[in-house]
Amino acid sequence: MKYILEYGFYLSILIVTVFITSKSLGIKPQKHKYAALDGLRGICAAMVAVFHLYWRAGGESDFYWSLDYITISNVKRAIYLTGELSVGVFFMLSAFLFFRKALAESFNVKDFAISRFMRIYPPVIATLFIIYITTFIMNVGGHTPVWEWFISSLPFIFKAPGANINGMSLQIATSGVFWTLVWELRLYFAIPLIYLIMKKIKYKEVFVVSLMVLVLGYKYLIGNEQYLSYIMYFLAGFLVATIKTNKRPSDLICVLLLFLALYFTRHAYNTTTPLYMFIVFYTIKCGCDYFGLLTSRPITMLGTCSFSLYLIHGITQTISKHYLYNYGDYIWQICAMITAGIVAPVMYKYVESRSTVRKKQYEQTAEQ
Repeated sequence: MKYILEYGFYLSILIVTVFITSKSLGIKPQKHKYAALDGLRGICAAMVAVFHLYWRAGGESDFYWSLDYITISNVKRAIYLTGELSVGVFFMLSAFLFFRKALAESFNVKDFAISRFMRIYPPVIATLFIIYITTFIMNVGGHTPVWEWFISSLPFIFKAPGANINGMSLQIATSGVFWTLVWELRLYFAIPLIYLIMKKIKYKEVFVVSLMVLVLGYKYLIGNEQYLSYIMYFLAGFLVATIKTNKRPSDLICVLLLFLALYFTRHAYNTTTPLYMFIVFYTIKCGCDYFGLLTSRPITMLGTCSFSLYLIHGITQTISKHYLYNYGDYIWQICAMITAGIVAPVMYKYVESRSTVRKKQYEQTAEQ
């Protein structure tokens, strides 16, 4: 019960802070037919931020990163799921949105590439320089020149970025989230190829299901199915994009399906969990908003700032723990959530939204 109350408390602080800051900056959520998906994205980003608080809370060191101090297995499993399932949902969201674009006759590879580049790299670069400045203040004697860490810190398609910035590892400063951007970029590179393939295929749902069956079978040929689970999340998003039916089930049924999916889920990163989450994601795509929760103004505002929140929550936690750990866990964790809730909307307005002007015209394709 303690962990449930804590988790809800931190989540609430973050949601309220983002809402108040966004409103004061004049940020408004975009209006479109998939508003519930924006809310879902916001909830997932917030849960990842709270999830990473627990990774840091077991020791005084700035570099502490483990959940081993939590001895209750069910609690540890639940905390793992809140973060890892959220990442899986991110993959499904991206796959759904971009597969729909790849299926459109008006799909343009050049516009897609530009929009994705402008979506990812300006906020990432801004985050890196926030880390650079703050870690320099934290560790003046350990300055690392920009040219020694900048390129190796950027996410590319081959491997997760890694560097040491002013005595602080990129893993700690970002809460390790850059590895997911590597998989996002791999998806972006795959989309044009998928577009060419889909032009030749009549039964697209059958094709995607066949790929999912292949992945499920292939897991028995290798020992580690974690990477395959990422592919399955993408494929689940693809499959939702191919289904034309949009009949909205009742919110009560959707809640029941969500409960059953979570009940049967033991680990987020295996090849069967995306199948459970496919059902949940499909109901939300069809308009389920869980009695208005996902389309409420605070939650859609959270969704609007979700990428900025995802990127910067790590450094706000790093700084808060560094300076406030001796005042107790609640103090530094609350301060970390409040700071993230302030910085994320600011970064969204002045970096992310301004870098995606070229993207907006392309996004209209998905709404047609």
